[in-house]
Amino acid sequence: MRIALLGGSFNPPHVGHLMNAYYVLATREVDRVWLMPVFQHPFAKVLVPFDDRVRMCERAAARFAGGIEVTRIEELAPPGSKTVDILELLLTRHPEHRFSLVIGSDILPERSKWKEFDRIEQMAEVVVIPRAGYPSPLARGPALPEVSSSEVREKLARGEDVSAQVPREVLSYIDDHGLYRGPRADR
Repeated sequence: MRIALLGGSFNPPHVGHLMNAYYVLATREVDRVWLMPVFQHPFAKVLVPFDDRVRMCERAAARFAGGIEVTRIEELAPPGSKTVDILELLLTRHPEHRFSLVIGSDILPERSKWKEFDRIEQMAEVVVIPRAGYPSPLARGPALPEVSSSEVREKLARGEDVSAQVPREVLSYIDDHGLYRGPRADR
């Protein structure tokens, strides 16, 4: 099976994440897109618990009838694992799959900061999604709308409406669990 990996904090997952996932599913030679929430943020940003972010991703993906799924692989990796380490773990656990890694064109200039990006490219096809303001000849297709999880968290903390940015199922989970409310939007 051909699996495209879309990693991120998903704090919370929003329609931009789903647009990226569906775009890859619809336009690339892949059978599934796996949303891959980070277990711990690489820059030590405060995140709601991993289980909450996974459950929100699962709710967001449910509408896509198995085409978009969620993997918990990052919780199985040793602390401090980087993308190259996660790919090695996935290839060991799922030798029957071929993987691609979805990144935004805004990430391309940061490749030199990634651990062993050249090995990543050997293990998985890198799929570059156009991001507004970051043109790249490696990115095919239209730039998808920008939606920011930090902006969503700030709006939620202020009690503002985010229904145009967050899938209904995710918003329901946020409301049911009291996430991102109050003066600290990272809760």
